[in-house]
Amino acid sequence: MIDFVKVELINSNISFFEQHPLLNFQHIINTKTGELSIKSTAFHKGLLFKIYDITEHTPYKRITIEGSLHKYWNEGKHNFNDFGINEIAEVEKKLKETFNIDFKNCVLKQLEIGVNIIPPAPTKKIIRYSLLHKTNPLKSIYTKDEGNYIQCKNQRHFIKLYDKRTHYKNKGFTIENEIFRIEKKYSKMIELNSLGIYNLNDLIKYDLRRFKDVLTKLWNDVLFYDWTALNDSKYKDTYSNINYWLNIKEKNYSNFKYHKRNLNKIINKNPNNIKSKITEVITKKVELLNIKNYPN
Repeated sequence: MIDFVKVELINSNISFFEQHPLLNFQHIINTKTGELSIKSTAFHKGLLFKIYDITEHTPYKRITIEGSLHKYWNEGKHNFNDFGINEIAEVEKKLKETFNIDFKNCVLKQLEIGVNIIPPAPTKKIIRYSLLHKTNPLKSIYTKDEGNYIQCKNQRHFIKLYDKRTHYKNKGFTIENEIFRIEKKYSKMIELNSLGIYNLNDLIKYDLRRFKDVLTKLWNDVLFYDWTALNDSKYKDTYSNINYWLNIKEKNYSNFKYHKRNLNKIINKNPNNIKSKITEVITKKVELLNIKNYPN
């Protein structure tokens, strides 16, 4: 469930990392001025280590680590399979053995929580008809590392929906099933801190099953055009058009809310609607990923 993290290491010997045989730290040089950047970086299995030099504002060296713990577990190659509580325990043990990293010393700065599921319909179509998150458009994004996805940016977090299968098939991986990923990225720690989560150890102790409600609410807040429920509806053409929703939201918010309720009412009349099925699959996947195969 945990994917990307950015943490600052505290109570750590930075010289240990600078001299570590698996880490080759390099400074970026400004080719015009010859000036060195204030940080040096090293990569290891998808994780980026950064050591920041002493500055006027920070009179001590500090180190951060960012990257996907899920990819690290897969030797830095991918994150399209399942990554649950048992795999997180393996990563914790490996980072302790390899770099003497204690999760208690990993202060969270950013965090992604999400699940990969086999959806009840083609992922591309689900993403195509995921129009808004609450009232905000889900916009198409492309990055070299993560491929294509849709995203909504809020003040303290991002909402992200992916087609993981297509992304990694394009990288040469063989993947038989559709893979739909739903994810929440915390860019500010206020919400997590309010839950008593300050570091990676707090996060594991918190019990990741509690994020089931976070992810299902995220999905239920998506304005989703369910073509299976509206195929014969008079609203078929209007409700499937994002410009329609943006237009009525701008002109008359009460009208927007009325039609959003009407859309959900039509969808809920279909007992086999896709939106509810996805909620069920997310719930089951979160429970599955948090079954421990080892004693406490």
